[in-house]
Amino acid sequence: MRKSSKALTFWISLFFLWSGVAQANCLMFSNQNERLVNFCLLESVTGKLLDERTAVLVSQRLQREGYFGGLRSPLVTANVLPTLSYSSNINGGNPDRNLVVGELEFEGDPALVAEEGIVFGVSVGGSLRNTYGEGRYLDASLATALNWSPEYGTHYTTGRVAGCFKNKIKRSSYADFCFDGTEQKKDISSDRSKSISLNFGQLGFANDFGFTDTSVGFKRNFHLGYQEDQVSLQFQTIHPKNVFSSVKVRMGERVENQMTLKYGLDVRLSATLAGRPVTLILRRERNDGGKLLGVDRTDTVNRISASMPLNKRLSVSAGYQETRSSIQYFSSKEPSVSLTLVW
Repeated sequence: MRKSSKALTFWISLFFLWSGVAQANCLMFSNQNERLVNFCLLESVTGKLLDERTAVLVSQRLQREGYFGGLRSPLVTANVLPTLSYSSNINGGNPDRNLVVGELEFEGDPALVAEEGIVFGVSVGGSLRNTYGEGRYLDASLATALNWSPEYGTHYTTGRVAGCFKNKIKRSSYADFCFDGTEQKKDISSDRSKSISLNFGQLGFANDFGFTDTSVGFKRNFHLGYQEDQVSLQFQTIHPKNVFSSVKVRMGERVENQMTLKYGLDVRLSATLAGRPVTLILRRERNDGGKLLGVDRTDTVNRISASMPLNKRLSVSAGYQETRSSIQYFSSKEPSVSLTLVW
């Protein structure tokens, strides 16, 4: 305990209460990249003195990453999130049109057509944080949700378990091992996916550009009957003028007779608008390799979404997704809107 106290005193002596602009620049993006935010905090104040309030803030954040002795015991949190949203496919049904493949045309079953409308939901979840060394910790979460349509009297469920073993290699480099599993069950169809990934990254700072986190990732997806490998390159930045950006490029393995990712591009921008943090996400994906009755299928998916808090407990998100398929039956245009209440 004495060594931990001395270490804390030593680190505190290196820091200083920086200007309000610099402080906000780091902390306002805590939900985007915790590791990069902490790196930004430390680099912003190194070599200066620190007041008591900021010392407590910095030390608490660093303890969550395993420094100063780490967490005394695993940190467990729980939440309940009621939601109100619009869904374009409540029952997991099919498009309301005939399937045309080449010169063949098939008429769909009206009982299997997708239902759309307002959905009430509640998500119950929890998280676990446990440190096991300096810059080394487990961050895991578990969530399940029940969604109900008052118009159709039907419901569907979703569940997810995810986590990462995060490991500092050197002062500004790391290697993370992560896992993820999701499942969704609807009246007509269900979907399940699992994945494991290994990510290597490097933190840094560039003048006139900002604090950066550059990483390369290797991911294996497990589907029913086949597996798929993906590689990604991601570049995340906290810019000097209170803007966070993330650009991620993904490339997927081609699997014979299976619809898999060819390439993907994800862009995320976060900034303050009218005093509120706003996040904009742009995504483009190209999927190919699939076949239907011997006919090749290729899909291009474009999506845009934005989210922001309305107050301390209520947030809103809205988006639009367009899928263009070489087989017209699978083409679609889907808006999305949701309100989430934080208890």
